[in-house]
Amino acid sequence: MRVIWWFATLTVVSFATIILSEENAFDSFKNLALTVSAPAESAARDAASPLGDIYDGIADRGDLVRENERLREEVEILQAQLADQQDQLLRIEALEDALEVKSTRPEDQLLVASVFARDPSGLKRSIAIDRGLGDGVREGMVVLSREGSLIGTVTDAFQDFAWIRLISDPDSAVNAQVNTTPSADAVVLTPETPAPDGEPDPSATPAPSGAPAPVPVQGVAEGDLRNELVLELLPPEAPIDSGSLVVTSGLGGNYPPGILIGSVTAVELRPQAPFKKAFVEPSAILSGLDTVLVLISFEPARLSPP
Repeated sequence: MRVIWWFATLTVVSFATIILSEENAFDSFKNLALTVSAPAESAARDAASPLGDIYDGIADRGDLVRENERLREEVEILQAQLADQQDQLLRIEALEDALEVKSTRPEDQLLVASVFARDPSGLKRSIAIDRGLGDGVREGMVVLSREGSLIGTVTDAFQDFAWIRLISDPDSAVNAQVNTTPSADAVVLTPETPAPDGEPDPSATPAPSGAPAPVPVQGVAEGDLRNELVLELLPPEAPIDSGSLVVTSGLGGNYPPGILIGSVTAVELRPQAPFKKAFVEPSAILSGLDTVLVLISFEPARLSPP
């Protein structure tokens, strides 16, 4: 009996030893497999890491693109609002200038108009305004800048708009005059001025006190494509200097007298030429007109040649 028990015990111990040995062998095999596969797993993990970073970067870039689009839209809205406010301020400023001109010319009826087009050919100097026959605009009417200087005349009037020929157009000609100051060596007779025989001349006109009175020199202001005017037919002895003011003379009845045209920038007198020529810069910036005044209370005379 004891032999059988010992044999059974030995058998159990042997099986346990075998099982434990097999488990240890499996663990060893498992450890070996893990050891062998560790570099491959690490490499796979390292290889997959940039892909994840790329995916995250793509997602972040999409967010940035959407954010930039949103900010760009907000900037565009703000810029549009700013442009509208600036345009309103300019319009208010133009109306204030027009009202100031109206206050200085209470006897005239002035119509405020906005410029909305220009001649695209480059061969003419003309603009279109948003006032026409329905507002009382007629062909030949005089047009002023919002500061009150001459810019042109109405050439074509329609129901809701009209075309203006600027004074710088080659077809424009304005009867003008330059108010000059007599030269210092000019002799002005007074009752005390001795006559050639030594006696005072009682019929002489008394000289005005103070500065000499301006002497008007008349000519014709013609336009050209350089946005300036050429004052033709001036007497060669006329004392015209740079800076002299040029105004309408009123001759011919097409313009009321005394409207500012511009100032003299240069004077030219060629040898043997019968007349002097002066170059005039318009007071109004003709290339940047936005608001103008139509002088509807003045109707130009329709004079026929004698």
